Amino acid sequence: MRLPTPTFGKVLAGTAVLLVATTGTAYAANTVGSGDIINNSVQSVDIKDGTIASIDILDGSIKSGDIADASVSTADILNESLKSVDILNDSILSADIKNGTLVGNDLANETITSAKILDGTITGGDVADGSLDGADVADESLTSSDLATDSVQATEVADNSIDAGEIVDFGLTNEDIGVLYAQVNSDGSIFSSSGGVTGTSLGTGTYQVDFGRNISNCGYFSTQGEGGIGGAGGAITGVTDRSGNPNAVFATTRDATGTLVNAAFQLLVVC
Repeated sequence: MRLPTPTFGKVLAGTAVLLVATTGTAYAANTVGSGDIINNSVQSVDIKDGTIASIDILDGSIKSGDIADASVSTADILNESLKSVDILNDSILSADIKNGTLVGNDLANETITSAKILDGTITGGDVADGSLDGADVADESLTSSDLATDSVQATEVADNSIDAGEIVDFGLTNEDIGVLYAQVNSDGSIFSSSGGVTGTSLGTGTYQVDFGRNISNCGYFSTQGEGGIGGAGGAITGVTDRSGNPNAVFATTRDATGTLVNAAFQLLVVC
């Protein structure tokens, strides 16, 4: 005997009867509420991935124990599915955060203090060029090893602040203390000098010696004598400012009678 083909309505009615028979309750679409679910019966597998949002979480209910160690990364923060109010104060620990995942945007401005930074970990690359000033350096904490060789110039040194205690004995040259010299041959040429000195014969026994810098406020001393090994026969020498040239002196050499004669001499200039 051939049975008639069941209709959709009969199938639906049969299903409803089966639900009533097995559960004792009939459910229509969108009618299941919290009261229909047994407490503590919903598991992770019952929830669709990516569907839990901030609104679904009781404020302040998430604790460190709810988070797998090293499972939280920057992507979880940027997704903005969790908010500050969802997390119990002081409950998230370092172990809950995956190493190397936090970036600057995850930290509120001006929240990191000195106590949060490991001693000795900040290097030059972490500090913006030109951002540190005197207030950032402890008084009297810098030493000579912190300064590049030849980096301190006259403008970095206070006037009248250096005395003999800061100078190595015999470490200064004649130029450092304002002493210039010249050994002048009898023809006016320079045998040796403190540097940059030129000599000229102006005639018998008269000379110009130019030191290449203003010496008009210096003192001059001269004596007869050759550069190197010589006879040093003696002569009367004289020296004074050179008219029209503040860098030079005018010098004369004479014999015992006062007559101008060509003779080698030595000059000392102290400024």
